[in-house]
Amino acid sequence: MKESILPPAALSENHRRSISTTLYLVDKALCEWERWEKGDVPSAAMYQQQDTLSLAQKRELRGKIAGVRQLIVRLRDDLQLKPSRPATSQLIVGQATVLWEMLADLESRSLQGYGNVPEELARYLDPIGKQLAEEMNEMSQLFSQPVSSTITSR
Repeated sequence: MKESILPPAALSENHRRSISTTLYLVDKALCEWERWEKGDVPSAAMYQQQDTLSLAQKRELRGKIAGVRQLIVRLRDDLQLKPSRPATSQLIVGQATVLWEMLADLESRSLQGYGNVPEELARYLDPIGKQLAEEMNEMSQLFSQPVSSTITSR
């Protein structure tokens, strides 16, 4: 039988942040894996996940996720950690900002770092890359502005 160890009476803020961040990232991954276990795999123009998990693997994964979650809940409760509650709008803004930077690098001038860019490719790619970057910036702006306090959830 495993010996039960009691949680410490005090926890520094640095330790609390570090533990919370790690558990947040693990729990976030578990959320994604749960969707995959249920067969919810996204498919789009350039991103097409493939469901390669067998029914037995999905069943085992479900059990493992439940076990890890129990430990996360135990740590959260014992150490009095506060769960992260990121707003979907802010997640979109953060991702869109990073993607905007990447899309800006689709310009032929930026691609020169990978070798000479033929003029024909530059004429074709530059306006589309610019449009993609503008669209991403507009998506970021859409959620950067204050909105009513109505929060929707599933």
